[in-house]
Amino acid sequence: MSRLLKLIGIFAAIVAASAIGRLTDIPASSLGSETALRQHTTSTPSVPSPSVSATYTQAEIDYFLEIALGSEFPKSGEPKIRKWQGDINIQYSGAPTSADLATLNSIISEVNDLTNGGIHLQLVNQNPNITIHFAPLSKFAQLEPDYQPGNYGYFWARWDGNNTLNHANVLITTTKVTQKERSHLIREELTQSLGLMQDSYRYADSMFYQPWTDPTEYSAMDKTLIGMLYSPQVKAGMTKAQVMSVLNTHQADSR
Repeated sequence: MSRLLKLIGIFAAIVAASAIGRLTDIPASSLGSETALRQHTTSTPSVPSPSVSATYTQAEIDYFLEIALGSEFPKSGEPKIRKWQGDINIQYSGAPTSADLATLNSIISEVNDLTNGGIHLQLVNQNPNITIHFAPLSKFAQLEPDYQPGNYGYFWARWDGNNTLNHANVLITTTKVTQKERSHLIREELTQSLGLMQDSYRYADSMFYQPWTDPTEYSAMDKTLIGMLYSPQVKAGMTKAQVMSVLNTHQADSR
C-alpha cells in the first residue's frame, strides 16, 4: 500500500446522514490499494472470535484505537466508532473471476464467524446495502461519480446521525492487477468499509498497513480488531475515551 493520500472534499449536508469515500492511489513501482476518505454530510485456520468476555492486550487495544476511530480524511470533529448493525446485504456486479468470488465468499464466512452475530454478511440479488463492482478502471467514474482517477480499489460509505453505517459502494478493478492483488483489494476494501477505516505503519502483515503490501488473508491482529469492533460493548458513536473505558475492563495482563 505505498500510497499517496489525498482529501477528496466535503460535500453538502443531507438529512441525518454522513458519508465517506475511500480511494486507492497506485505508485509507479507497484499496483495496489490505498485510501483517502471523503466525508459527505446528509477461511486458513481462524483464531477464536473475540467475545464480550474476551481479554485484550495493550497492543491490541492501541491498534484498535488507531484503526477504528474516525476516518483518514477529513480530520473534522472528534473521531468516533462507526459500524453496521444487523444484516449486510452484498450484491456484486460486473465480471468477477471465480477466484474473486471465492475470495468474497471467504471474507463473508470469516467476518460472520469473527463478529459472533454482531452483523451478518450475505450475498443477495436485490436490495443491497453494499454493492461491489468488478469493472475495468475506465468504468470507475461511471460507477461512482466521486471516483478519483488512478485508483485501483475504492470504497464509498454512508452513515446516519448515530454513526451507524448503512450503505457502501466498492469498486474493484478487473484490469492492470494480478489475481493476487485483486484478491487483496477485495479483502481490504470490503473490510475497511465495515468500519475499520484507518491505516497504520505498525504491522506489515495487517490489512490496514499503510505502505503497499498484498496479503490475501487476515492477520491474527486483524481478526481481533474485527471482533472488537463488533462486540456488543463497543457501540456506534463512541469516543476514544468511551472505547478505552470499555476495552480496559477486558484487558489482559500482557507483561
